[in-house]
Amino acid sequence: MSDSKDAKTTEVTSKQTAQQTSKQLMNQAILSAQQDVNIKSGDQSMTLLYRAAIESINKELAPTMGENAIQTAYDNGVDTSPEATADRIVSFATQFFSIHQQQNSGMSLSDQLDSFMGIIGGAIDNGFKEAKDILSGLKVLQGDIADGVDKTYGLVQEGLQAFRDSFNKKTDETQSSAS
Repeated sequence: MSDSKDAKTTEVTSKQTAQQTSKQLMNQAILSAQQDVNIKSGDQSMTLLYRAAIESINKELAPTMGENAIQTAYDNGVDTSPEATADRIVSFATQFFSIHQQQNSGMSLSDQLDSFMGIIGGAIDNGFKEAKDILSGLKVLQGDIADGVDKTYGLVQEGLQAFRDSFNKKTDETQSSAS
């Protein structure tokens, strides 16, 4: 009788093991399928983020650079090196100084310059922060890309300082020639 009881116990244990194994395999299949869904939807969300960013940038650039400005720039071989990008940013930003001066004609040149640099500097900082956030979201803000962004930002800051210094030199030259 004990042999028959042991056989039944072994059979029950085998059945549980088979059921447990089957359940484990099913759970693994579910987890694997879930992971595939997460990866695919994750990729899709990154694609959607990228498309949204490109569309927003194109919309902002459309009035001055035409439709699909990013693709057009790429097709035309626009230099995207940190130096060229920084030059474009500084050139674009500083071109508004004369308008700022007209709108603040009651201020001294020094105050106009300080005010303008504060506005432009803040806008540039925000732009770089947003760009870094997008690149971080795309999980590409690392290595050469991160270095390029940092280098571009540093060059923009140098360019803005050179712009400010150019007015200080003009003021110094004017005061020297008046003496």
